[in-house]
Formats: sequence, C-alpha cells, structure tokens
Amino acid sequence: MRIHKLQLIKRTFYLLCLLTAALLLINPPTSESYIAKRYSVPQILNESSNILFGTVSEVNTKRRTAKIKVERYLKGEAEFSEIKIRLDVYKGEADHREEAMRLMKLDAPIIVFYLREGRRIDSLAHVSGKWFQTQTTKQGNEWGWWLFTHTEKYLNRDKVSRRDSTVNFQKELDAMLGEDAIQLHFLRTDSYREEYPAISSINSIGDRWISYDGTTNRDLPRLNKADILWLGFRTLSRDGKYRLNQEQEKRIREFVKNGGVVIASGQDSDDNRPCESGWLSEPLNGVESSQRNDFQPTSDAGELFTVPHRIRSGQLALDDSWSGWNQKYQVLATTNSGKEIVVAKLRYGKGMYLITNLRNSQKKEVSKNRPMLENLVHFAVEFLKDS
Repeated sequence: MRIHKLQLIKRTFYLLCLLTAALLLINPPTSESYIAKRYSVPQILNESSNILFGTVSEVNTKRRTAKIKVERYLKGEAEFSEIKIRLDVYKGEADHREEAMRLMKLDAPIIVFYLREGRRIDSLAHVSGKWFQTQTTKQGNEWGWWLFTHTEKYLNRDKVSRRDSTVNFQKELDAMLGEDAIQLHFLRTDSYREEYPAISSINSIGDRWISYDGTTNRDLPRLNKADILWLGFRTLSRDGKYRLNQEQEKRIREFVKNGGVVIASGQDSDDNRPCESGWLSEPLNGVESSQRNDFQPTSDAGELFTVPHRIRSGQLALDDSWSGWNQKYQVLATTNSGKEIVVAKLRYGKGMYLITNLRNSQKKEVSKNRPMLENLVHFAVEFLKDS
C-alpha cells in the first residue's frame, strides 16, 4: 500500500498516511496531524493493511494508559492479542488527552485500523463513537506502546466518515468485510504499485461489498479465504523470468477448480523466454507484443465491455499478450488482427480464469485501464453469484 500525501492544515508539515484511511500526518512535533481531506469509510478500509475489533480491557486514569484486548481481525494477518496505548503524550498544538481518557471506557468496544510499513505502525481507532490516531514503532523484536496523537476533527464531523456508535460501526464493517463480502486476494510486486490502489477502490458490485487483501508472497498463504485472486501486473513473469514454482502453480489451479476466479493482469514475455502457463489448466503461449490500444470484442464478450463502463477500441493500454489457445478457451477480445488475446475466459472445475494483456505499469496506464479493471471485477462477481 502506498502512502499518499494529503493537503494539510499547515503546509509546512507532512502527513504520513497511517492508516487506514486516510493519510496520517507524520510530522515535526509541533504539527497538527489532522486528516484534512475528506475520507470515506470505504477509503479508510482500502488504505488499511489491518483492521481489528477489540475491547478496552484496562484503563489507568493516573498513568493515562489503556489496554485493548484484541478479539478478531477483519482484515490482514493477526499480529496482536493486546495493544497498549499511552494517552499521556500527544502531538500537535491542541491537547486532546482529557478527551481521549473520557472515550476509553472499560469494556468499551473499539475498532483499530492500521497501516504497517516496516518497523512503523500508524493507526486510526474508533471508540465511544469517535476517531483518534496513534503511532508506534518496533523496538528490537517488540512493538512499543501505541502513542496517542490526537482525536480527529474532520473524520468526526464529516458525514462520510462520522460514526456516532462504535457498536453500530462494527456491524457495518462486518457487512463490508465479513463472510458475506467478496474476498479479493491481490498478488502484487514492489515495483508496480499503481494497480492495487485502483482496484481496491472498487468498493462494491451491486449489493455485494468487496474486501481486499494484498500480498507479495507468491505462496499465497491466505488464498483459501479468497473468492477472487488477482495476479497483478508482471507478478507471473518479468524481464523474461517466470516467477512461479510448481507448488504455487498447483495452488492456483486448485483454487480455480474449487470455485475461485483468477484474473491475470499483464505478464512479460521475451521472444526467447515467453511467460509460462503452468498456473493454467490448459496450455497458452506468452507473446512479446508491441504496446498498443486497439482491440476487437468477439461475439462471446457479452457485457464485459459495457457494464458498468462502455469501453471501445483505443481506450485501453495493452502489452505482452497470449496466443496458441485451444477450444476450451472462450476468447472475449483479440488484438493484432485476431492473433493475440486481450481477454479470454477459461472454465476449470467450479471456477474460472480471466486472462488479459493489460499494461498497468505506470499511473497514466492504470488510469486509462481503470474502467476495464472495474468491468473485470464486475464480470467475476457476476460469475460467483451465478455459480
């Protein structure tokens, strides 16, 4: 997850997006760390690496500390069973410590959204109907106390983020991230970071919420919880090097066979080292292609290029493609005079592959392909609903 800069109340200070949702200020000690840009709850969810529910298990009014008993994670790997917060410190010009102590009531439910980057965690928490921020760093092999910075001024008053009841907010998040939500597992690389934020901004399809979980681990340890696996741009191959081993290929095939949907974004092939296809249930040839934007939908495309967005030839950024398909593939669009795949569908077991040749390398290309990304997710969700 990339950390984005926000417009700050004071332009001399920087906002280190912690969080979830917003981007949190990482600043000089005298700066006001308010999130000064409108952030909706879905945006906060998308920008959080982890989200958890807990209960205030201890409040020490003399020392101004509190402890949180972690009950369950809604998003991300479970890392903490307890969180210790110091409320005797703060950042910024305004002192919100007294207000924070009033919010931290024994046995009160609390929601913690956080973004972990290396040895630093920035977080937003919601308790007693109010938002506040904390920060912590790893000291040796242990995480330190989570240091209170301030209660949120804008998140607590803006209608897209304000939630007056933490209990009701938990119910809302359960609907958005719980078992009824579509779980999309995104395999990404550290080199191409623009694709994941664009896809994870697709909050819902119809009446189904979409929950996102990103990883760079090709072993895909949490794949068993997913409904959709998105193989991000050049995660399959890059610079002529194929990046999956046989066990990883097998996990992907089994995922589809058991009812999952795999959406493969653009790969990278060289003439003498084409992208391999062991992750597919049927053979396919990776092809080195010129960058282009023209394509021709086939009669099998259905609503792929019309719902929810109408997409015409010339409106996509395309790159290395695929050829050599057999009759088990249903080709939905081609390029290069019908010689190469733009989108193809392959049923296997109870699930489906969607293979593309999108180029999502840079921000401008991802922006151009953004409507198509949403159409692909919509197509996948409709398949899951009908299955």
